[in-house]
Amino acid sequence: MSAPDPLVLQALQGFTQESDKWPGARAVKIYIASLYNDFREERRQTLELVGPELQSTYDDRYIEIEFVDMHYGTDGGDDTNPTLLRYHLDEIRCCNRTSKAGYFLCLIGGEAASYQPVLPFNIPKETFEQLVQHDSAQTALVRACYKSSDDGSYQLEGDDKWYSNLLDREEERKRLCTVQKAFNTLALEAYDAGVNVADLLRSPVEIQCELALDILKNGKHPKGLIVALRELSPLEPDDTKLTVIAHARLKALQEKIEDILPDTHIIRLEASSADSSRTDGGSDIEEKLSPFREKLQAVVCSLIDDSLSTEPDQGKGRKKTVQEVFLEHITHLRLCIEQNNQYKVTVKQINEAASSILSNAKENYENRSRHPPVLIYGPDASGKSTLLTHLYYKCEEIFPKPVLRIIRFSASTPRSAYNLELLRVICQQMSIILNIPEGYLPKDASFDPLYINNWFQSLLRRCEDMENQILLIFIDNVHRVNPLECDIVTGLSWLPMSLPRNVFLICTTAVSLEQLQLTPAQKEKFKVQSCYYLLEAVEDMPENDSSGEYIDSAFDNLEAVFGAKAFSKLAGYITCSEFGLTELELLELLMPTSNSEAVITLKDANFNFSTLCVAKYMMKTLISENVVSGRSTWRWRAASASARARRRYVRVQSALRDAHSDLAALHFAGFLCEPDDADTSEAQEPGCVDDDDALLDSTPFHSASRTAAAFTQRHVEESWLHLLLAGDFSKLKDLTVCNFDFLLAAVQTVTISYLRCILEHVRCYILDRDVELVYGAVRKASDILTRDPMQLGAQIIAWLRPAVARRGVLATLVTAAMAWCDGYDKPLLVPLNGWLHPPIASTVRVMSVGGGGGAAGAGGAGGAGAGARLLQLAPSRQHLVLAPSAGDPQLWHVMSNSKVHTFKGHSGRILCMCVTRESQYLLTGSEDTSVIVWDLHTLAIKTKILEHIAPVLCVAAIVNRSLVISGGEDSAVIVTSLVDAALITKLDHHRGPVTSVKVIQDGEILVTGSQDGTVCTWNVDNFTLLSTISAGVPIHVMDVTEDNVFLITLQGENELHLRTFITGTYLHPLKRHKAKVKCFCVAHDSSRAAVACADQRIYVYSLHSAQLLRTLAAAHDVAALAIADQDHFLLAAGGNRVTIYSFHTEDNLTNFRPTKQMKRRQTKSTTNISLLQAEQSELIPISCLEVSRDGQLAASGCARGLVRVWQLSTHRLQATLSAHMGHVTCVTFSPNNLLVLSGSEDRTVVVWQLADNSPSLTYKGHTAALQSLVMMSDGRRALSGDRARRVHVWLVDSGIVLLSAAAPAASVHVTLNMKYAVLSEGESSVRIWALAEGDSGEERRGVSHAERVTCAALTADSQHVVTGSMDMSLKVWKLDGGKLSQVLVGHTDIVTCVAVSITNKTQVVSGSWDCNLIVWDINTGSDVHLLSGHLGKVTCVKVTGDGTIAVSGAEDKTLIIWETKRGLALTSLALHVPLLDLQITSDCSRIVVHLLDRGCLPIICLHNTPATYVKIPTYAAPTKDVDELRPLAPKRPMRRLLKKEVSLDTYTWQKKYAHLTSAAMMAQVDERLKRRFSVSASMEEISKIQEAKAKDLGSQVSLGPEQAALAQSQHFDQLEALWNKISPPRRRSNKSLSKQSSLIERLDSSDEEHTPVEEQEHMVE
Repeated sequence: MSAPDPLVLQALQGFTQESDKWPGARAVKIYIASLYNDFREERRQTLELVGPELQSTYDDRYIEIEFVDMHYGTDGGDDTNPTLLRYHLDEIRCCNRTSKAGYFLCLIGGEAASYQPVLPFNIPKETFEQLVQHDSAQTALVRACYKSSDDGSYQLEGDDKWYSNLLDREEERKRLCTVQKAFNTLALEAYDAGVNVADLLRSPVEIQCELALDILKNGKHPKGLIVALRELSPLEPDDTKLTVIAHARLKALQEKIEDILPDTHIIRLEASSADSSRTDGGSDIEEKLSPFREKLQAVVCSLIDDSLSTEPDQGKGRKKTVQEVFLEHITHLRLCIEQNNQYKVTVKQINEAASSILSNAKENYENRSRHPPVLIYGPDASGKSTLLTHLYYKCEEIFPKPVLRIIRFSASTPRSAYNLELLRVICQQMSIILNIPEGYLPKDASFDPLYINNWFQSLLRRCEDMENQILLIFIDNVHRVNPLECDIVTGLSWLPMSLPRNVFLICTTAVSLEQLQLTPAQKEKFKVQSCYYLLEAVEDMPENDSSGEYIDSAFDNLEAVFGAKAFSKLAGYITCSEFGLTELELLELLMPTSNSEAVITLKDANFNFSTLCVAKYMMKTLISENVVSGRSTWRWRAASASARARRRYVRVQSALRDAHSDLAALHFAGFLCEPDDADTSEAQEPGCVDDDDALLDSTPFHSASRTAAAFTQRHVEESWLHLLLAGDFSKLKDLTVCNFDFLLAAVQTVTISYLRCILEHVRCYILDRDVELVYGAVRKASDILTRDPMQLGAQIIAWLRPAVARRGVLATLVTAAMAWCDGYDKPLLVPLNGWLHPPIASTVRVMSVGGGGGAAGAGGAGGAGAGARLLQLAPSRQHLVLAPSAGDPQLWHVMSNSKVHTFKGHSGRILCMCVTRESQYLLTGSEDTSVIVWDLHTLAIKTKILEHIAPVLCVAAIVNRSLVISGGEDSAVIVTSLVDAALITKLDHHRGPVTSVKVIQDGEILVTGSQDGTVCTWNVDNFTLLSTISAGVPIHVMDVTEDNVFLITLQGENELHLRTFITGTYLHPLKRHKAKVKCFCVAHDSSRAAVACADQRIYVYSLHSAQLLRTLAAAHDVAALAIADQDHFLLAAGGNRVTIYSFHTEDNLTNFRPTKQMKRRQTKSTTNISLLQAEQSELIPISCLEVSRDGQLAASGCARGLVRVWQLSTHRLQATLSAHMGHVTCVTFSPNNLLVLSGSEDRTVVVWQLADNSPSLTYKGHTAALQSLVMMSDGRRALSGDRARRVHVWLVDSGIVLLSAAAPAASVHVTLNMKYAVLSEGESSVRIWALAEGDSGEERRGVSHAERVTCAALTADSQHVVTGSMDMSLKVWKLDGGKLSQVLVGHTDIVTCVAVSITNKTQVVSGSWDCNLIVWDINTGSDVHLLSGHLGKVTCVKVTGDGTIAVSGAEDKTLIIWETKRGLALTSLALHVPLLDLQITSDCSRIVVHLLDRGCLPIICLHNTPATYVKIPTYAAPTKDVDELRPLAPKRPMRRLLKKEVSLDTYTWQKKYAHLTSAAMMAQVDERLKRRFSVSASMEEISKIQEAKAKDLGSQVSLGPEQAALAQSQHFDQLEALWNKISPPRRRSNKSLSKQSSLIERLDSSDEEHTPVEEQEHMVE
């Protein structure tokens, strides 16, 4: 492998010398200089047309393009302000520094008079004195502004007073104007006196232009300057002196520019007539300026392309890894350099800490002792980062050897924000700088927290072995790393407790050791003196610019300058952004662009280029600009600054949400607009609509539409977070976490582990089934995606396809994944159907709702152990309301497990709760006889109802009628008003406490249940009794299903009874549970009920059948249940925990059989019917599998005697064939794909006609269960073997047995020419059975290995058999004679599988337990390629017909597609379930997999397969010397060729068959035919030859003359058939026939004599 670039390696090792060569931000920033009143149209078009156009060109390379026009949105009044000019000149230098290509565009020319002078910054001494020699008011003014400086020149003073009040400019402008006038007068007087003052009267444009030319010489852009020149207007006689001077200067400047710049960088503009600028229509101007635009664009493009061509290629694989780690590390190094330049260690305390740490480290190193890491703890602004960077540079001095250093500032980049990612990148960086030979990503790498922990520890051990390296790892603010809830106990458990002598780890933290997420053992260990340092807060010294007071005063000052409204808007955005905002993004947020003419003022809290530029320089001390993933972003420098800004500017929740929404809208602008809008581009360009009259309302600047907005790294890193924090969950799902393009971008631009972190993060906020499913899929696939990110599409299809409904976010996700796979242009494995269970755990989350602390305090009664008693879901779906058994109800946020609010108001225990579903009210009824209605928006009490005279037992509300209904122990049902708690009516009908009230049918009907054993229904309009159902036993709880069909009542301890609600008819009890029922609830689908019992179990029943569907075990007592909307989740509360289970019907189709009614209800959500059937048969495992020769069908046999036929192109189930009584053990197709044969344990073989799926014959010749079955190539005979070791050959159409023999029968192969069968049964030998010789015993030759034979394959030319064995070798045997012709040795473990192709005769591919496959050359016996890629034992391999592609499956549950020519893996797919075998079609376009113990059949498509379809050759006629077959031959009009009376001489032959034979052939045939078929060759001779041949072969069967004649005629049949196949007689080159005929074997092998058949074979071959 190639070592990384030395520059890159140096940076990765932590050296900062060459930091100016590191890649900077991927931004092009071009400053536009011109006069305010001139070139307006050119500037506008540059911003609105050229910018966006360029942006869309370079978007895919993540380059930001910004044109800075300081006049945009200003009124031009400060055109000649010297202070502002200073800021602008700084900005030009900044453009030169940061821009990748080009930094300055100057528009110059036109009227010389309009180039107004600006006060010069400094004036040479003598010139100044000449200017102010006369005393006058004017000289006094000028004198006041200039002070003499050390070098003798005079400097302009008091900048701040020209530009300090940005809100109200009038006064300062007036002052400046008078000074400027005075200065001009003086200058002109001096000019007349002959002093050279021309340079003091330069205009801002000239100064800017000259600065740019200066930088050009010594800056980093030798070509970055572009100038647009317009001819200067000729001088008029009445022009002022100023104009004359300016004209001369400009002329000189233009000449200078023409000298320096190449012609391509100079754009000439035609002089514009004065009045044309606004009067012509907009479009005319655009046309007039199009040459300008095109030239400008061409120049900028060429500059960008040049700069892109020099940057290093990202590369793939290793190179890409190095590049990514490099970019990540230099971000942190730059922070470190900046921190070091900015702050030096001045405080004594820090100095002491530093020297103590360093001396300890030195000591440990020299004494070779292991040591703990160093933790430095101090509050914000106590100088931690300064100390860290100080140590970073100091450590070079104390250690002798080159020191390797890794530094991370936590949470300053996306990859350092999460525990997992931080550690992963550090591990990769260590691998690179320690130059570990295994490469930068171990082969079995997985981004599992545990794996990464171990990887880190193993790298540290490697370090220990490297004597002469010293490695230091610095991590700043380790408390900021987001641990997320991976499966590890504590976030920072990876911090090693003891380090090798040559590794040092130094961390800083702003939270104390106790609060860090460490394990107790780590805490104990780190408390040691030499390990844990405390820094006190540094006293607020004026120069400490991260101290609180300094920051506050800076904020106050800035508010004064920019106005509180404008500044808080700016500060709010910077605070809310996670990794900073680029200047362009700030402009998008702060600069309205709907009208290019309008003046943008700070009073409306808007900024323009100019004001933002000033803000940037004024906030220098507070803000740092960092390059994060290729973007130069603004963020608060100090943690204390961001904390204070958060408190000051986004304290209110709504302000925070709005800021996040704006940021999200900024990132997703291209996605949120309607596609037909004109504004869907992502182009981050200030440009608006093309025509002035088409002013749309102010949209953030987007321009000409691009169809699909692409996800950039920026989205992946930050934008999802804004959607999350803005609370916009539906967009969050649509645009990010459930959007395939987003997932793909995350995996490709960052990594799968980062994507996992994002999903984890989102799960901390929202409980949502779709998010859970995507998270489950990504998590389960993360190991495989680590190694092969291209599998993302396939994995998502495989995991989510079975789980999604017809419509919805996930359906879109899966469709997008399929579309992406379709559009992919290299080979790719794509699943066509699903075989995995939905990737959602049955327990989604367990919340601990500590009854101890908060609740007990709130309740006053110290019931510390008191757990939750009641549970209701809040309407937001993300919160729940819990009532503890003692104390006030509380509002909890589910996923972040945090308590939001405690509702204080009741004085007794809460006995009942209800949340209204239509609006945000919570009703609670208590022992203190009151009912309180709470508003869940404001969390305040809405009304309090005090009508009951006993504890309230149940409560409900009818919101649309504003009624509250409550029932109590006083056996009354009281109806009150929701608004003012007024009593409406009281129903005193029941004779016992009212235990439940329920409102149904949209508030039309009220149902009440009572201890007196009755359930009554009431009409709500007039509260009249409608009906009563009497149970006769006290009713504790009752419920009605949502469709009003069932009434469920709890009577006694654990009796649940079901009745029809309308008539009250008793249906059945739910009685599978034994313990006492604590509570129950009914699912929203009205067909399931969940019952929680005292034995800590939850039983889920089907209401229709009273069957128990599933049992959930809870790890705590369950006191209350709730079911989320759409039945996605079941929540169980009890003790101090709430467990959330997945409760969706499709999560467990395996043990959930829908009844008929269910099926009707489910049709909305079920996926296609074939899937359901497949799901239903999930439980019946597949036992055998076969694919038809044409690759159209697959047949699978199941354990229950069923045979299923699948269509591979559509992956639908075509037919289910059932006729067997026992398990099906083997299936096979006929060569013409019209028949399927299936053998079973019931000792029969059934022949199925696929035309009508009917059995045409059942063969019952076997006496034991069948083991193997194969159909011969003639399509008429089958060979079957049973467990009693009998093998039969029989006819498929009649069932007549042709041959039967005792032989091994576990696996049977027959050659394509049907002469030999190879039989084996797990022994060390394999039998070769010559079928032609019938039952003759000796014809079964054995070939053997040293140990058991595990696999065998026959070559397509029927010459050889290849066997693989447990002795780690493969052997190649000749079938004819059983001689060993080659041994293939190379595997280091048991050989498990072998495969050969049809056309490539020399290639054999074998797989073994050593996890490798080998491609062999059968002729030389050498291994051509070793294919290593599996992480488990290889179990099966198949090769395509043309031999180009091999497919292997292994115990690591993956399929890999290999290209055999180059020995490379093309693509792979993780199946996540163990696979037994696979079958492929001839071109490998479909792969069918046999899974272990699964009833589903994965059908996988190899998209863009490189293999070509090869047809397996078929045969025209039987080639066996067996006469039983004769009469069954197809009836075709045949002339017997040998009639007794005619002997076939050459002449007759010629006459009869000449038309079949071309002349060339005839000449060859002639000679021999004469000899063989002359009249003399009578029948006897022929029969003698036949006998001789039979004897040669050692056969005991002698043929009589008749048989010989018959045999001879069969030869002719064959010959004729062959001819018929070849005709019409075209002259072909002999080669083209070889395929068909090479398979016809020679039947006559006497040496001298040749039959025409052979003759022809010779000719053809």
